[in-house]
Amino acid sequence: MTAIGDVYFFLEVPAVGHPRPPAAPRGVYCPIITPLDVDEGLDEPALRRQIDRLVGSVDGILVLGTSGELPILPGATAQATLNVTAEHVAGRVPLVCGVGDVGTKRSVAHVRRAVESGADFVAVTTPYYYPVDEAGMYRHFMTVAEASAVPVALYNIPRNTHTVMTRNMVTRLAEHPNIVAVKDSGGDRELFSWLLETRESTNLTILQGTDESNARGYWEQGIDGYVSGLENLAPGTMRALAQAVRNGDLTAAEDLQACLDALVDLTGRHFWLSVLKAGVAEQGIGTGAISAPLSTVPEDDRRLLRKTLEDLALMP
Repeated sequence: MTAIGDVYFFLEVPAVGHPRPPAAPRGVYCPIITPLDVDEGLDEPALRRQIDRLVGSVDGILVLGTSGELPILPGATAQATLNVTAEHVAGRVPLVCGVGDVGTKRSVAHVRRAVESGADFVAVTTPYYYPVDEAGMYRHFMTVAEASAVPVALYNIPRNTHTVMTRNMVTRLAEHPNIVAVKDSGGDRELFSWLLETRESTNLTILQGTDESNARGYWEQGIDGYVSGLENLAPGTMRALAQAVRNGDLTAAEDLQACLDALVDLTGRHFWLSVLKAGVAEQGIGTGAISAPLSTVPEDDRRLLRKTLEDLALMP
């Protein structure tokens, strides 16, 4: 394991007694935060409490995603986080493990560790730090998909990796039988619409991974699922919004979207991940600590955070 981008994959066969996971991630997944103590070690009791809070309110959990501080955690902390999460989830919901690293061999090594830990899927980011052309990116994803004993979701997040996953790349990679989904956090509405329009030909599950201020519209477009960090603060909100859209309940959809809008506004006032962790701490889980050099939420913003959570009836 390394401190730069820790990669993980899922188990192909579920443990005895656990329900078989779906063929691809669908519905609402929460990219769970990694609670840390004041020394930046894993806060295991807080992680277990957050998992219990999410199970029943989401369709799955993504561990060691961007919200889980994947690229910055020390290897031992990342591995402990994965182990505890897989053990405590215990097959109650499908578990996706975040994957992202600079090099292909490092990614494959992370995949093998994740398989041993027992997750159900993996989300693989594009390589980062060094520039990678399309040919190199294609070889990277194909090598990882071949090496993985579990299904793979492509994770497009160019603002962090600085590498865009193109339409041509998605089309080519979709031919591999072990690549089953795309989690798009790129913010390119045209690309996302294309992903939805080409589902029949690519046979990929399409997950939105950002832009919660337009969540209602995405559900109306017929997305397959949402990976929303805001579920850490408001478990069940995104799933309720999806259901309201399916039911044609405009009033409920408007109210739920308004709740998400208020949380989006909060996360825009400071570094979004610091806000998520501080908010969960205000709700009574963990310390709110975040890996250095990422900054904590100033007290003035913390007061606003508390008030907003109270106004939204999200405080215990």
